[in-house]
Parts: sequence; structure tokens; C-alpha cells
Amino acid sequence: MLSVQIGERDTMRTDALDDALDRMRGTWTEVEGGGDPNHGPMVVEALVTLGRGDLAPAWASRYRKHLTALPPVRSPITAARWRDALGAEGRLADWFVFFQRLIAEASWSDVLKEWLPRLVPAIITAGRHGLIRTAHAVRALGERATPLRVEELGMGLAYWASHYRELGPQPQLRGALPLADALARVPRILRGKDRPGMPRKFIYEVRDRPELLAAMADLSEQQSIEEAIGTLSETGARLYLANRSQFPLIFVHSVTAPAAFRTLLPFMSAVTKAEAFAHFWQAEAATIAAYGEDNDDVATALQDERPSWSEVIDRSIENDDPHSIKFVEACFRESKIRPSPVFLAAASDWSHRLRVSSSWTWDQRRATGIVM
Repeated sequence: MLSVQIGERDTMRTDALDDALDRMRGTWTEVEGGGDPNHGPMVVEALVTLGRGDLAPAWASRYRKHLTALPPVRSPITAARWRDALGAEGRLADWFVFFQRLIAEASWSDVLKEWLPRLVPAIITAGRHGLIRTAHAVRALGERATPLRVEELGMGLAYWASHYRELGPQPQLRGALPLADALARVPRILRGKDRPGMPRKFIYEVRDRPELLAAMADLSEQQSIEEAIGTLSETGARLYLANRSQFPLIFVHSVTAPAAFRTLLPFMSAVTKAEAFAHFWQAEAATIAAYGEDNDDVATALQDERPSWSEVIDRSIENDDPHSIKFVEACFRESKIRPSPVFLAAASDWSHRLRVSSSWTWDQRRATGIVM
């Protein structure tokens, strides 16, 4: 059982976060071999938020073994020519140095406010991990601004900028459907088809399909972005449950990404919020179109007996899996804002699924969407 109240903070745990960040300092934004994001800094911040910061330094040390060093600096990025370097993955280190310089000259919050409008058109970047990593850093800075947390924000922004890739033009929300109905109407374009390899590939593959563009255009303008994020996160948990036997890992991010988006709202103007939401809607609709199968019974999952939040959190930590910890933290947080049983059901299922599959082969885990 949890030894402290969930969400409790104290000096020991916040110091533990800096300790954990320091142990992973100077590492690349993807794990050894590339393709899978470096979840380390996000996970240790989630552990602190869950009141388990005492575990963060040791977790970081274990995870550090899977990471490689940052690539070398190539050439400076300047304020006048930064657009030329957008999407240049090989210039991650250049972007990191650029953001460190900006933050040294101004407050981290001012830099964030300046750059979010520039980055949200590519909210899909790296499977939305540029957004998610930036949000974890921002939440840590909201607790206490330390040099290591400021540095982590710079890395999150560098990740977002260096992997920058838009799905397409900003959708115009001029339809008549409310968000929940529009989400339900998104066509499952690749239903029943094989999708081996990098998940991001198939999301870009469906982006120009006429049926998807038509479905995206059906959405009405949102009166409250905050309320819309709640709808996205709750629907994301339902999507996870509906696709849990084939693509659970894909739809884990349909909760963690809205939760991250919510964290960044205070640093966005009204115009940026609207633009960010439009691009987020585009990314989520394309994800559903590419991976939605909806073969699993959500009602049954909600009727099943479930453990408590404390038990699910403990089980997720025992799994020692990055997605397990991040997913349960996001589900728990969103459930406090928008109470719904789908969050606990989804978090419980994922922690159980990871525990049961721990002895499976890689091919078995891949066949059931636990790894991609």
C-alpha cells in the first residue's frame, strides 16, 4: 500500500526529483537504438506527483542504462534563423543549447509563452512526446524552479522543435457536432489491417484521407478548452478499453497527452489555446483513424471488480514500466477533475496487462500491442 497520501509533496521528494534528473542528465531524447522516447524524466516527475518520490533516484539509475548521450552540437541556432532548424532531428543538441540560452536571458515562463504558439502546430511531434515531456517539466517547475528543472524544460522544448512535423494545416472548427459525437464519428480507416513498425508512420499515412478530413470538419468550435480536454481524456480512457486487446499502448497516450495539454494551458493565450486544441483534435482524430478497432467491450470492463487507486498505483510501480507509471498518474489526475470510472478501469487493466505479459516473448507482447 502507499506509504504516503497520493499527491503529497515535501522537501525530501522534490529534492529526490532533482537527484533523479541529475542521474539522467545529458542523455538523448530516445532510448538506445532510437525509435522509443526517453521516458525517464517524465516518469520520475510522475513518481513525485504520486507521492513516491523516494523511488525516483533509484528508478532513474536503472533506466539510465538504456540511454545514450546527446548527439554532438553541430552549429548554433539563432533567433533570426530558428525556422530553418525546425524538424532537424540531428540538431537536437543545437536546439537544447538554444533554449538554454533563451532561458538564461529571460524567465522560463516567458520563454514557454513565446514558444508554445510556434510549436503547437506540430503537437503530434514524436507521438506527442514533445508536448508530454515539456508538460512534465513545467509541472515540476511549478513546484520549485531549480537549475535541473529549468534544464529539463529546455530539453523538452528542444525535443519538440528538433522533431517538429505537422500533420497538416490547422483544422477549421466550423461544424455542428459536439466533441464527444465528433470523436465517435471518426472513421476507423485502417481497421483490420496490419500495421507493423513505427506507430507514427500510420498516423501520417491517413492524414489526407477524405473521410478523415470530412470527420474532422464536423467538429464545432469549443466554448471551453478546459472542458474539451476533459472530454478528450475521458474518451481516451474509453478508447483504451475498447482497443485493449490489440493497441493498448497506442491509446495510453490518448490520456497522457490531454493531461499534458491541460498542464500547459496557463501559459497559452486564448488564441494559442484555440490553435493548440485544433491541432490536438487533428492528432487524436488521426490516431483513432489509424488504430481504432473497437473490438473490446467497454461495458464489461466497467463492470469488472477493480482494485483501489492505491493498489493500482502500487502495481504500476511494481511493473517498473515507464508507460505504466505515467498512465496511472495521468488517469488518477484526470479522474479528480472529471470523475468517471473509465479512468480507474483503464489504469487497472494496463497495470494488470503488463504484469501478466512480463514473461511473454517480445513477439507475443508485440502481437497484443503492449509494445510497438
